[in-house]
Amino acid sequence: MIDLSLSLRQRKLIHYLQQKNGNYTTGEELANHLHVSARTIRNDINELNQTLIDTGVQITSKRSSGYLLVAADEQDLKKLSQSSNSFLSRDERVRHIAFRLCLSDAPINLYDLEDEMYISRTTLEHDLHSLRRKYILPDPHILFFRHRNHISFENDERKRRIILNRLFSENWNYNARGNAFFQYQYMDERIVNLIIHEVNFYMTKYNIMMEDINMVTLDLAIAIMYYRVTSGHELTNVISHTYCDATAVHAVNELLDSLETRLDCRFSSIEREDIHLLVSCGRLLDASLLNFASVSNFFKPSIIQLTDSYIEYIKENYQIDLSKDEDFYITILQYFRYLSLPLHYFNRIDTHFDVARTKFLIEFEIAFAFQPFALEYYGFYLDYTEILYLAFCISGAMAYMKQASPKLKTVIMCHLNLPSSWELKHQISSRFGDYIDIIALLPVYIKDSYDFSKVDLVVTTANKEITKSPNCKTLLISPFLTYKDQENLERLIQQEQLQHLYTPSLPSLHNLLEQAFWHERVANEDYFSVFELLANDFIQNGYVDSSYLTEVFRRESIFTFAFQPSVVLVYSTVPSTRTCLSIATYEHRIRWNTYKIRTVVMAAIRPEDKTLIFKLINELYSDQINPNDSRFIKTKEEFIDFYDHTETFEN
Repeated sequence: MIDLSLSLRQRKLIHYLQQKNGNYTTGEELANHLHVSARTIRNDINELNQTLIDTGVQITSKRSSGYLLVAADEQDLKKLSQSSNSFLSRDERVRHIAFRLCLSDAPINLYDLEDEMYISRTTLEHDLHSLRRKYILPDPHILFFRHRNHISFENDERKRRIILNRLFSENWNYNARGNAFFQYQYMDERIVNLIIHEVNFYMTKYNIMMEDINMVTLDLAIAIMYYRVTSGHELTNVISHTYCDATAVHAVNELLDSLETRLDCRFSSIEREDIHLLVSCGRLLDASLLNFASVSNFFKPSIIQLTDSYIEYIKENYQIDLSKDEDFYITILQYFRYLSLPLHYFNRIDTHFDVARTKFLIEFEIAFAFQPFALEYYGFYLDYTEILYLAFCISGAMAYMKQASPKLKTVIMCHLNLPSSWELKHQISSRFGDYIDIIALLPVYIKDSYDFSKVDLVVTTANKEITKSPNCKTLLISPFLTYKDQENLERLIQQEQLQHLYTPSLPSLHNLLEQAFWHERVANEDYFSVFELLANDFIQNGYVDSSYLTEVFRRESIFTFAFQPSVVLVYSTVPSTRTCLSIATYEHRIRWNTYKIRTVVMAAIRPEDKTLIFKLINELYSDQINPNDSRFIKTKEEFIDFYDHTETFEN
């Protein structure tokens, strides 16, 4: 089968020409059929002919007659037909269905959709299920109707426009203009470019700066408004929100006045209010004016109180004091303010969940602890994306703290001559100078007489025991400080910094595993029933109440606990009267978030032991451990033995 990279519109264009059975089709007819301009049709055909150059198929044109699909061989046309008829992935099909529903004034026949997308009814039913999950259940919660073989959206113009905007913006190419979803099917590129130019001009004139996602949303909202208004689909109900920024209102009115003249149309006061709100909510504060002394001039007292309470919570529960970091304070204030506004849009981060979760192991926990604050202040819990952006804030603040924290007192012990030790010193200092203070260059033989009591780390080129000092780590490296050495050194620094987050006298992992509730070789094929099994150990012993399990389920629904194979750590912030674990091993591994899981470790934690979660994450998910090595473990003894014999670093 020919592998063609064609847009939906181009494939529909080919299909339409194929149905003409050798008769010419005018550009006007094609433009009307595909709801685009004749110029767009000409551009598409030029691109198609370039793409089809090696297929034996071309689209020819004849003045006053139109376009004709021709092939040197009938088999070439047959192959092209097979290729163009399998043109959509599920995501593309779901977007296409949503697009059609937003534009249709009448219910859509499912048989027509099957023919249009060349799919079976079974495939279409799966697509409709995905449609519900992606575009119907989330905000703006548009109603979806199905009567026999017809489907439709509720006749709410504002909700339809929100979904149309999402369809275009979620596929916006920030590296090039003119590459939104459907490559401007429905919208003429010239119109969109004109709107983009005008928006940029008037936002600059009024000194309004917005994040990229909000600027793209604004551009598309105005373009969609223009096409819906000119096709007779105006907004008729006034929005209920009264939030507005006076400068934003003036800028929008002048912008829309200009567009009315240029596009020969009229935007009513109701239409304008939606754009007023979008710009008001998307406008960034001038960060140069923000500092500890000025925040009361720019933020509501409730936002300041929310931020102060959360920072104090972090300090009390995790012994992390972020209150003196002015840059962090200003940033998180702006973020919490943004979440409080009637409209807030987030740019999708094209990174797999597991990558982000691994990157922000500790930061995600601190960010997730904001959920009770979110529920009290906003009236809702944050979703995964909102938590992820909060984790970015926490990560930046912790990186700043690490640079300001005491450096590791380090000795280099090298068995080679002084020039080698001296070169190692500068190589290490250039890469890790913010975290390491090299206090001495020593030969290896002096290890038996040197006082290591005030040394945190020994970096050595000799593969032998250097010191038995309990507070001093030893790292074996090459004299050339290879990339692997640098990774090991960076990992050790991170581990040491994490240990500073632990509350003194936390129980060891070994003791917790020994004293845990154990359920070996569980036969259940799902993890929800195991959640209940493990949580019941805590509930029946009176350590926690049922809210513990409720929060576990809530968290799993927002972002899954499973982000690596074999072992999953599950927990809740609901306080326990005793710190303990409950553990289940499966007889047969189960599939969870694409991973094969053997062991589920659930933790109940006393308030005074809250930082234990950092320790458990650090030790159970240590990147020195290959999780697949534990994939066959089914008993308590095997599991404890595995972690007892796993050394995070060579000492």
